[in-house]
Amino acid sequence: MTLLKSSEVFDHFGSAHQVSERTFFGLLAFFVTYGLAGTALVADYMMGTTFNPGTIVSLILGLAIPIAGIFVSQSDKWFISFIGYNMVLLPFGVILGPALRETDPDLIRNVAGITAMVTVIMGASGVMFPRFYSQIGGALFIALLGLVGVRILQIFVPALDFTWIDYISAGIFSLYIGYDMHRATRVERTVDNAVDIAISLYLDILNLFLSLLSASRD
Repeated sequence: MTLLKSSEVFDHFGSAHQVSERTFFGLLAFFVTYGLAGTALVADYMMGTTFNPGTIVSLILGLAIPIAGIFVSQSDKWFISFIGYNMVLLPFGVILGPALRETDPDLIRNVAGITAMVTVIMGASGVMFPRFYSQIGGALFIALLGLVGVRILQIFVPALDFTWIDYISAGIFSLYIGYDMHRATRVERTVDNAVDIAISLYLDILNLFLSLLSASRD
């Protein structure tokens, strides 16, 4: 399962007062944690309900509303971007809950721990190896398009059960974590940019988690 990916951070220069580097990265960590925790709490609540979204509802919650949220987050006002962020994370929680209802809780916790470890390592690499990440943006985007194409093909041809695609997906989103952290070191340090980059990192991490979870089930 591949969720939306905001492939570019909406870098707004000269649109607001800058904050210190420490404040910027503190806000970035807060917003990413907020998004992941919010989605987890909503998903956990939905697991205890009988709600089972059909195809149309899943498309609305998993595609239409989050895409609208990403567009809203292009605002250069941080609180409007934050509203857009919530339009992404809350619907994902609603559809992930029923999707994970039959999954072993221990497996979810183990995969979440691995995801956290990979996130820390790849995030640090994005800061430590700027030359590498400054050169792979185009290649990553092409790889992402290819991944989305395979996922769409699997929807229409269920017999194409490519187990290996989950590992490739995990690799792509691991690199995206490093790439987006590299971008975080280059943008103007404003609250709005902290929210915007948090959305990208949130999607990277969530997609990494889902890829690892899918691979662990096979």
